[in-house]
Amino acid sequence: MPGDLRGIRVIAVEQAVAAPLCTRHLADLGAEVVKIERPGGGDFARGYDESVHGLASHFVWLNRGKRSVVLDLKTDPGRQALRQLLAGADVLVCNLAPGALGRIITDEALAELNPRLVRCYLSGYGPAGPYAGRKAYDALVQGEAGTISATGTPETPAKPGVSLADLAGGSYALSAVTSALYARERTGLGQRIDIALFDVLLEWMSPLLLAELHSGSAPPPAGLRHASIAPYGPYTTADGQDVLIAVQNEGQWQRLCRTVLAAPELLADPDFGSNSARVRHRERTERAVQARLITLSTAEVTARLEAADVPHARLNQIADVLAHPQAEAAGRWSEATLPDGRAVRVVTSPLHRTPEPPGGRRVPGLGEHTAEVLAELGLTEADTAEREPAG
Repeated sequence: MPGDLRGIRVIAVEQAVAAPLCTRHLADLGAEVVKIERPGGGDFARGYDESVHGLASHFVWLNRGKRSVVLDLKTDPGRQALRQLLAGADVLVCNLAPGALGRIITDEALAELNPRLVRCYLSGYGPAGPYAGRKAYDALVQGEAGTISATGTPETPAKPGVSLADLAGGSYALSAVTSALYARERTGLGQRIDIALFDVLLEWMSPLLLAELHSGSAPPPAGLRHASIAPYGPYTTADGQDVLIAVQNEGQWQRLCRTVLAAPELLADPDFGSNSARVRHRERTERAVQARLITLSTAEVTARLEAADVPHARLNQIADVLAHPQAEAAGRWSEATLPDGRAVRVVTSPLHRTPEPPGGRRVPGLGEHTAEVLAELGLTEADTAEREPAG
């Protein structure tokens, strides 16, 4: 079945993670995504590693279902070909360095060239302000936005193991692009969208920022615990395994004490009488819970948590997730085809409501579709090559 965005052409002038995540999902929804890559190496994410039969895991993840076109945007023929592509496109998604695309064609000129074009620009800090010209990679933006200071422990700040700023930016870009396409159905006009990774992380940091702003003190980083909730985090069982428990309300706390811990006397202790009280007495709370769970096997703890309807989970390693029963039941595994024709196992799109369109799981080789896309413009690869000066 074709996706909801069948007939939508997206020009992706992109690299790394944030913009490719947005456009990969647009491809999952049925859009035709034409990925513009530089000569010589293409998207530099192609060179991150060689873990998928010689290809980078990030590139395989983010670029299946796209067509790869090599254009040298430092030359006039390459720039002219890009303008021709944009003239007939529905969406532009771009995350080149600040100002790079504007030196080829300004946003105002784009709007005049193609009034229906939705133009989405992803950057570190947006088009204005003292940081607007900065190149911004994930860890750098996380450092500026404070997410690193809120992660890990007070003694050891940490960056999340996934590219949080890039993932957040790409997700917001997807939402904004689809919304703009819906608006275009009413107005007939495209619009400009600016997604700043810094702005997105400020949104996600709001609880901590508001606490600092209005109380003068944000909760400290809590590692695997929760800065504002207790008990919450990993607890070790008698067989040395960790079980994650997340108590969100007083009913869950009462059931934890009565059914799981078999310690109803904890409910009469004023130090545990509310979440705020348990957070104030966090060390005592954690000790009380841990002291009882360490006497029980993992199987017994899990059975009691299930019986009490107290939220819990395993503390899985990456290898454990590969065999996760929920991922299997939800059909989250499929195959993608590499440029050499080899099939590899990949995670499918989380956008379950629309099946991926036919052919949407092929990872493009660098420049694999240059000739055919240029032919659609009436051009050849020779037409886009830099010409030697006459005479």
